[in-house]
Amino acid sequence: MRESCQWATVSPVLKKYHDQVWGRPVFTDQALFESLTRQVFQSGLKMQMVLAKLPEMAPVMDDWQIEAVSRYSEAKIQQLLQDPLMIKNERKVRSVIHNARIIQQMAQHKQSFSDWLWAQVGFVPLDLQQRTNTKVLVQHPVAKRVCQEMKAQGFEFVGPRNVSFFLQDAGLLNGHWVNCEYYQKWN
Repeated sequence: MRESCQWATVSPVLKKYHDQVWGRPVFTDQALFESLTRQVFQSGLKMQMVLAKLPEMAPVMDDWQIEAVSRYSEAKIQQLLQDPLMIKNERKVRSVIHNARIIQQMAQHKQSFSDWLWAQVGFVPLDLQQRTNTKVLVQHPVAKRVCQEMKAQGFEFVGPRNVSFFLQDAGLLNGHWVNCEYYQKWN
């Protein structure tokens, strides 16, 4: 029998996310922005609800394309906040747009968000060696350090817990339970 991280067995939505997205190392600015955006919108909410909502939100937010999102005007922000498909948290919406602008600024200065972020972990996913299968590790010393670095770069909505989830989602930290079938796959 194939074993999985326990949190992923709660629903088909979480299982699909676990099996197809979470913990799979991603290396493009675009994929990392989408991962960061997932974690910004997830903060304080049930991941299952956010995962169900994101596909509805994507077309409203130009499919999360960094360049398009970075150019949103105040009028566009107000339109988003009125859209029934959106998670209507103004701080989160503004943070996602702001973070897209930071990534765009990095690119304009010939710096890849991906290279910058992966350099924080030595360009190799860090193995958290999760020995328990009850919950996702919510904070890690590397995440605390990366959180400080992201804040110094100007990123918003990036507390240590959020960054820990982001780094695990994007595969920089392997947070899979050691007996999960995906632990070795992404390690």
